[in-house]
Amino acid sequence: LRIARHAGADVFVSLHADALAEGHASGAAVYTLSEEATDAASAMLAERHDRADLLAGVDFSEIEDTVALMLMEMARTETKPRSERLADALVEGLFLATGSTYKTPRMMAAFSVLKAPDIPSVLVELGFLSSQVDRDRLIDPDWRARAAVGLREALLGWAVEDAERAQRLRR
Repeated sequence: LRIARHAGADVFVSLHADALAEGHASGAAVYTLSEEATDAASAMLAERHDRADLLAGVDFSEIEDTVALMLMEMARTETKPRSERLADALVEGLFLATGSTYKTPRMMAAFSVLKAPDIPSVLVELGFLSSQVDRDRLIDPDWRARAAVGLREALLGWAVEDAERAQRLRR
């Protein structure tokens, strides 16, 4: 996120292929920020990835913690619905392009990569290496190309819609 912010990123998409030690999961899912994970698998993944709350790129050294947290939450009131719309678009794009999404493709977790208060952020779980079906998809160049096109088209469509919404809000 620090690199994205420094580059002036308009959006942050974190791509993953994970594995579960227990249980079975297959298909793509898109995560947005929540303080509460949407299921046990999300909680386990968030625990592995979430090392600390994100404060990088914002100088809060002169500000009390409660004020800093309040400012971050105020920034998230704009970015959270934008992230939600982005996630919905990416789920649809992946499904239309590949036909392979998780049974509940829209998930929520407290991953650190989703905590930027100022950049709409999503985590895309392309599949699970613990699933033979997903492994086969992930190593298939045709499937990967279709997934990439689905993500790209969804992101471009979201960007147009997001810009139109921002223009309407400015009026």
